[in-house]
Amino acid sequence: MMNSSQLDALATNHLATSAAKKTQQKSLLLAYRFMIFYRFMLALIGGYVLASLSAMVIAQYFAESRGSAAMSATLVAFTLWACAFIWVFMVNKTLKASLGIVLPSLFLFVIYKFLGN
Repeated sequence: MMNSSQLDALATNHLATSAAKKTQQKSLLLAYRFMIFYRFMLALIGGYVLASLSAMVIAQYFAESRGSAAMSATLVAFTLWACAFIWVFMVNKTLKASLGIVLPSLFLFVIYKFLGN
């Protein structure tokens, strides 16, 4: 049979492990929330940069008919921003989401500079 000191030791050990689990759960929850916040900011700011660069490239490329170019560029930019926002949260890995926004933005920036600005 167990005496009271052994029972106290078991209770103390159980409390210590439950406190460690709670601390670990809180740190995991904080990391998850930071990842969601990062993806939200990536979708918001990165999607805006991607959409605005695409609008500038489209408007610059079709500069002969300014009205149609501006309307088409705005429509494509809005659609691209919405798709980028959805895609950032759909992808499993955060690095893949980041590269999927940054690399096309860099590509569009190079095209924009190549077209004359």
